Amino acid sequence: MRCIYCGTPLSAIDYCTGCGADVTLQKRIVRISNLLYNEGLEKASVRDLSGAISCLKRSLKFNKENIDARNLLGLVYYETGEVVSALSEWVISKNTVEENNAADFYIAKLQANKNKLDTINQTIKKYNQALLYCKQDDEDMAVIQLKKVLSQNPNLIKAYHLLALVYMKQQEYEKARKLLKKAAQIDTTNTTTLRYLHEIEEATGVGTNLNKGGKRFRKMVDGEEKEPRMLGPVSYKNGNDVIIQPTTFRDSSAMATFLNIFMGFALGAALIWFLGIPANTRKINQEASKSVTDANTKLASETAKVTSLEKEIEDYQAKVDDANKTMQDAQDKADGYDTLLKAANEFLAGDQNTAGATLGDIEADSLEGEAKTLYETMTSNVKGAMYSTLYSEGATAYSSGDYKKAAEALKKATEADNSQYDAWYYLAFSYYNLNDTENADKTFAEIIVRFPQYEELLSPYITDSSVLTAAKSGKSTGGKKDSTTDSTTDSAETDAQNSTDSQDTSASQDGGTVDVSDYTDGTGQDNGYSDTTSGYYDESGNWIQIY
Repeated sequence: MRCIYCGTPLSAIDYCTGCGADVTLQKRIVRISNLLYNEGLEKASVRDLSGAISCLKRSLKFNKENIDARNLLGLVYYETGEVVSALSEWVISKNTVEENNAADFYIAKLQANKNKLDTINQTIKKYNQALLYCKQDDEDMAVIQLKKVLSQNPNLIKAYHLLALVYMKQQEYEKARKLLKKAAQIDTTNTTTLRYLHEIEEATGVGTNLNKGGKRFRKMVDGEEKEPRMLGPVSYKNGNDVIIQPTTFRDSSAMATFLNIFMGFALGAALIWFLGIPANTRKINQEASKSVTDANTKLASETAKVTSLEKEIEDYQAKVDDANKTMQDAQDKADGYDTLLKAANEFLAGDQNTAGATLGDIEADSLEGEAKTLYETMTSNVKGAMYSTLYSEGATAYSSGDYKKAAEALKKATEADNSQYDAWYYLAFSYYNLNDTENADKTFAEIIVRFPQYEELLSPYITDSSVLTAAKSGKSTGGKKDSTTDSTTDSAETDAQNSTDSQDTSASQDGGTVDVSDYTDGTGQDNGYSDTTSGYYDESGNWIQIY
């Protein structure tokens, strides 16, 4: 239990340890709610369901968060056939306390049986239809519907009461008594059930045995058990035998004549009843069957119309989607042209670096015709500037440890100029430091294909040797290389080889020469790509300045 003011768990004392409020009244209310819950539980255990419902509702009036009382109320409702009311209580309980709540189990078990839910819905509709039939004085159809309801939901006490009421109106008291006895087995103290039974007893003069063991209910009079008073013929006991004294009747000729005439009328009425009613019933059944057939035909027609409309809606939606896609493609192309014009203006203004960066934002595949030609011409003219800008951005990001940004910039740099070893080298180690093994392997393999002299240095970083084999056989990019790669590989390899040859002999350093040991680790292996004018890169991609 928590304080209603601050939510602090309460102890045995009568004030809150968190806010100091007096919680005596709160504790008393909770105790009363729990007392009523226990009383309702006792009544439910002896099938006094009406009394249990009354106690549990009062318990919830005192403490609406009494989850045990609410869950038990749902179970009692379910036992009386009121599934909708039961489900409502369990849903409220679940929304009040979400964890470790038995209502979750009850709801899940009920929802797991979809057929059960459909059956319950059907019984509710049929019960409402039976009520309508009763209001229209169509008692035969009401009886049919109520029998179906009880066959599908045998615990629905309201259906027992309504059907018994119809039988009582038709003076079929024994049928009504049988139904009410079944209802009393579900809820032993239901006042409606007991009131109807009392009316039947008064109409028939016969008491009702509600004991499952076959014994009649007895009442205590002056400390002794007495049989209930029976209306109708007088009865008394002779030892263990019950003697029924017949009603006194004195015959006379006039009375006999009158009785015979009355019996004749009764017999004629019975013949009309038994001969005419079945025909009328058949007629009613035929009309009902025709109505059901017409309704099914109309339903099938409406269903076909709905299906046709749904198909038209799907077709229109597909057209809308196509139009949206076409509009988006047009917008992308327009954006590409706008960016191209912006790059052109920057190029004409002499700002090649900015023009190169702007061209890097254009999707070349979105351009066509003269626009694509202009893009290719400008790209070739600002290629060096684009490469310098992107390479500088990538190298800066790499040195600061932002390998993801470095990879993005260096990827664009290699696309601008794929003959520069530095950009490829930093790109490969950016992927390597990002643990992107797949792209790292492909990039290392591409470097080795373009610059074979570094194969011994870079091949240890490749985790999948098949990638290098595929790259050497011309399959590094899905079985074919791009045209730019084919046109520049030979020149790149020649430049790189010439650079290597010059490094193997000497390098320029401030007008002098640098020994080859400056570029190796002492074992004769290259530490990395060397720039003969300022320094070289070691195996970790760090720049080593030469003075």
